[in-house]
Amino acid sequence: MVAIEHTSIARLPNAVVAALTPNRKVVLPVLLMVLFLGAWELVAQAGIVSKLVLAGPSAIALAMISEAGPLASNTGITLAQALIGFVIGNCAGLAVAIAFVHSDLARRTIYPLAIGAEAVPVVAVLPVLILWLGNGMEPKIFITAFLTFFPMLVNAFRGLRSADAEVNELLYTLSASSWQRLVMVRLPASVPFLFNALKLSACGSVVASLVAEWLASNQGLGFLIILYGQAYKIPEVWAAAIVASAASLAVYGVVVFAEYRLTPWLRLRQTDL
Repeated sequence: MVAIEHTSIARLPNAVVAALTPNRKVVLPVLLMVLFLGAWELVAQAGIVSKLVLAGPSAIALAMISEAGPLASNTGITLAQALIGFVIGNCAGLAVAIAFVHSDLARRTIYPLAIGAEAVPVVAVLPVLILWLGNGMEPKIFITAFLTFFPMLVNAFRGLRSADAEVNELLYTLSASSWQRLVMVRLPASVPFLFNALKLSACGSVVASLVAEWLASNQGLGFLIILYGQAYKIPEVWAAAIVASAASLAVYGVVVFAEYRLTPWLRLRQTDL
């Protein structure tokens, strides 16, 4: 009977056999996650850790179901702030990096100021931003854009300068304009650096939006976490935190997927290595 089963499996197409064979890359992480959640639930149910500190996975799941409406609506607000700031900050960083590449005067004048501005504790000046911009989404978008600006500036500047000097010089001898050399040489060379900056700021944009909501807001996941915490609704606090983590990972996943789809030559280069 066993020999017959092995023979029938051997006759299956390779794709079907591969689909039926357990994938260690999937099975092992799932198994580890199941063990982790089981141990977490046991610790929570046994009372080893106070329920005011740690809620069990079952309690968190029930909180997600009961608070699905507020969690969904406030997740949309947090994501909207994060994504708007993400786009503005990265576009501004790329634009300034392009200006630095084409103008030594701009680089020598603005770059030290930009590095100095990076050291400013934006959270500390949030009350001033609220006075200037109000208590709506604008201060949160500003903080998110501010914090995502610098990774893009540094990485884009390095990427634009990494372009092949000989190709750039060749285009210059062919009377190519600065814009043409930027589009044909510098930007393609900087693509890996740009995606590194996007991946760095993908999760950071959501975190920045959350921190801004913690300090001053009446909406968003950060506001919900503070509200639940003040009411000692610990499962709800954990539910909001997990949803925030999922939203952050979703933004990061979109960037990774875009990199995978838009940079096939990088995958081929890694395969050759």
